[in-house]
Amino acid sequence: MTTADTTTDATTRKYDLLLKGGRVIDPANNIDGQFDVATSGGHIALVAKDISPALARTVADVSGMVVTPGLVDLHAHFYGYFGAIFPDAHCLPEGTTTAVDAGGAGHLTFDDFNEQVIAPATTNVFALLNIAGEGMVGEPEQDLDGMDAELTAMKIAQRPDLIVGVKVAHYMGPGWEPLDRGIQAAEDTGVYLMVDQSPIHTRPMGEMMLEHLRPGDMVTHCYALSKPMTDVDDKVKPAFFEARERGVQFDVGHGAGSFSFRIAKAAIEQGFIPDTVSTDMHRASIMVNQATMPETMTKLLALGMELPDIVKRSTWDPAVAIGHPELGNLGQTQPADIAVLNITEGEFGLVDNGTGNRVYKADKRIVCEMTVKSGQVVWDKNGMSRDDWSSTPPTNPAL
Repeated sequence: MTTADTTTDATTRKYDLLLKGGRVIDPANNIDGQFDVATSGGHIALVAKDISPALARTVADVSGMVVTPGLVDLHAHFYGYFGAIFPDAHCLPEGTTTAVDAGGAGHLTFDDFNEQVIAPATTNVFALLNIAGEGMVGEPEQDLDGMDAELTAMKIAQRPDLIVGVKVAHYMGPGWEPLDRGIQAAEDTGVYLMVDQSPIHTRPMGEMMLEHLRPGDMVTHCYALSKPMTDVDDKVKPAFFEARERGVQFDVGHGAGSFSFRIAKAAIEQGFIPDTVSTDMHRASIMVNQATMPETMTKLLALGMELPDIVKRSTWDPAVAIGHPELGNLGQTQPADIAVLNITEGEFGLVDNGTGNRVYKADKRIVCEMTVKSGQVVWDKNGMSRDDWSSTPPTNPAL
């Protein structure tokens, strides 16, 4: 740890927190190397080599660890869905300081979502507004009468600070109505659309990606067996490359049934890496599959992606996708949202899903050691920012 030298005059300790000696990966600012990171007043104050510990009130030695911007999870579930979870308990211990609820609320339920979840959360929580007015409550994603592009656009226009896009998902009918209405709402408000639709014969995947989605729109669950991007010979289907060339984005959305090692390994080996890394975090996916950001990043690392690429797609790229470039980077004066990650070595089993749960052996696992949110240490797995127990004052004799 810890507290800076008390002989130093307090007025000279201009930094609140100093993270010393870690490998800083900040793709937005083209930084990858050993640097110190200092914060002040809830913002990034300085990223530089050899910042004096005497200048900080609290110092944490993070040598041998990786320091990144706070992770940005584009696909999680905090409202509406039966498996919704509260963000802070499941995001902050995993280095995730920003998360997007993917369609839990629609235009009729967003205000309640804001009051119950967004406002009280320490995590930055944004929303993709479901084209279904009730969101994911019950089974309204099947009710075409409740899918209104104009009312959805009106709610987005009311809260552009919190609503960053539109979500269309799970429709079981034969037509394109939900998707086209969602695209219309997104077009009218200048936001992107995320889609989760398994293909059926009247709604083939290629047609959706090449004839309906716009550049910047996003297909989530990109490595899912339910919407396979590879054929029976494990080759990525041409339509996916064509869609990428058109500017369609592809998001991991790990989930409890949407990440297949067989598909992901083949796709990554053929150069089809995801544009963004996300968890589809909910009550089921955080259990068997451990659908957290560090675990999802670990799986991509094991499958051959380079760590800086993974970090970029877990920080800066999703921040840009949601229109919040103040996040996902360690630029001076930006919010001091930081993840400290430990790349542990050993023998690990990583679990996928889709056709049961199969294991992929790996020799590295990414673990979150510390999370800093707006300059405050909100998670410190091994007490790196804390004083040693021996500094505890004596018991008050009057008690």
